[in-house]
Amino acid sequence: MDDRLREQSSPVNSPEDAVLKRQPGRSVTFMIAALTLTLVSVLGATGLARWLRQPVDPNRVVTAFPARLFEKWEKPDLLLIFSGQMDGYLLPCGCSHPQIGGLERRYNVLQLIKKADWPYAALDLGDLMQQHGIAHLANHQAMLKYVYSVRALRQMGYLGISFGESEVKQNLLNVLAETSLQDPVPAVLAGNLIGWEKNFQGMLRPWVTSTPTGSSIKLGVTAVTSPTIASKIKQISGNDATLRFERTPDALDRILKELEPEKIDLAVLLYQGPLSRTGGKPPYTEAMACAQQYPQFPLVVCLSDADEPCSQPTEIAHKDGRRSYIISPGKRGKYLAVVGVYKTGNAQQPFSFKYERVELTEDFLTPADQEKNHPIVELMEEYTRQLKNDNYLQRHAPIRHELQVLPPVPDLEHQVEVKYVGSQRCKSCHKEAYDIWKKSGHSHAYQTLVDATRPSNRQYDPECIVCHTVGFGYQTGFVNESLTEHLKDVGCESCHGPCSTHVRNPENKEWHKRINPWKYMPANKRELAMDLFCQKCHDADNDVNWTNGGFKRKWPKIAHPSPKQEP
Repeated sequence: MDDRLREQSSPVNSPEDAVLKRQPGRSVTFMIAALTLTLVSVLGATGLARWLRQPVDPNRVVTAFPARLFEKWEKPDLLLIFSGQMDGYLLPCGCSHPQIGGLERRYNVLQLIKKADWPYAALDLGDLMQQHGIAHLANHQAMLKYVYSVRALRQMGYLGISFGESEVKQNLLNVLAETSLQDPVPAVLAGNLIGWEKNFQGMLRPWVTSTPTGSSIKLGVTAVTSPTIASKIKQISGNDATLRFERTPDALDRILKELEPEKIDLAVLLYQGPLSRTGGKPPYTEAMACAQQYPQFPLVVCLSDADEPCSQPTEIAHKDGRRSYIISPGKRGKYLAVVGVYKTGNAQQPFSFKYERVELTEDFLTPADQEKNHPIVELMEEYTRQLKNDNYLQRHAPIRHELQVLPPVPDLEHQVEVKYVGSQRCKSCHKEAYDIWKKSGHSHAYQTLVDATRPSNRQYDPECIVCHTVGFGYQTGFVNESLTEHLKDVGCESCHGPCSTHVRNPENKEWHKRINPWKYMPANKRELAMDLFCQKCHDADNDVNWTNGGFKRKWPKIAHPSPKQEP
């Protein structure tokens, strides 16, 4: 097992042993579930799903259940599972290993918990959809991703979710009409949105209560939008009157009174705001101040600026001896923040808590014999099938590449349209470079999408196509396999830009500089500039090993200098 999980599996630290120091052994039920699923994984390991046919590192021991998950935990009275800020990351793309995150692995974790017969409730902070399109593309897939994300959370039995800037950017009313208006589960919570009853009738709720199956703890959950996020939403929505927010204290005071007849045992607050305002000094104005003012919510979940959440919650000690914990699940769906709730019998501090940050690694891949009828696997297939059937590739109106907006070169006798021509046109003058390219993975990048499974149809996903073809989303660039077959794969013009003018005027030095600016940079700046350019596709999510010297390792394999073009 990965040693990182050992570091991330410690309980919440507290100076009061009676409150949080609880180290009983693992329950027998959970050990049986772990052993059973590990055996299943070993028997089916050769059939584990591989994205884009990228093999799992044979040196890694991949099992369906990591032995250190909830190590030394006894069965909790309730398990709370927090997620948030998924930012449109439905699944790892599969272009490299080991990637983490994804709805399928999240579902598998919850299935393990179910098999162990641990009662749980799952809650999401919001920002399920991405705020911006990938690369230079418009954000056409955001709404579709949100719909499928909510359907996935429904499959996992989520109790409630909130919303944030990303949902507002896509028009909150339209977003909710596509999801919660059709099915109110999970409940979309908005505790301090003014006029929600009138403006979002049947789509929002201020709070929700539940006694999860197998637990005797009655849970009450609400969500509020912080001043910082409310201000951003105001800017995004153009001061939309339906998106005005009540002061947090006024909203929480009212909600706590409304919850009194419900006789809840544990209150949880989803706080759509950061831990503290950047550069703030005590008293803080965001989640920390809220937690300090309202000890009635011993668990407060807030936004994070980092993909990787803190290994421990932020602890708040109240004057009356009570303690609260602020939790951030992190961004892009890479982690789950899990809290074990244990009854203490102490009226002053009725619960003790354990915390674990669960990294959604390849340990949670679906074993081959469990792929059939797997609800999230099927859902992701449906998602990519809809991308194909609704022709999302065609939705992207092409924009002009930077080479297409530069002024014409004055000394060229014949000006021609700057357009993509395809790598084959480069071969006659750059044979050595072409041969190097032909032997590289770039030359069959498109085929990896065609061959992909779990899900298939990746060649119809614009967010994949943009890094596996030449010029998609730019004028005269890749459109589809039928119309622009010569622009499949990552070709010469993926880096050098549309080269029709260079083909027509191969000796023009101005165009040499335009299509290969790196060659004319000082040596001490060239490598960094090339590295950063490569990261447009080889970013930290798609190529997880790039930041660890990826450019230095990979560039020599495709280096193709052209000495004849020296100025």
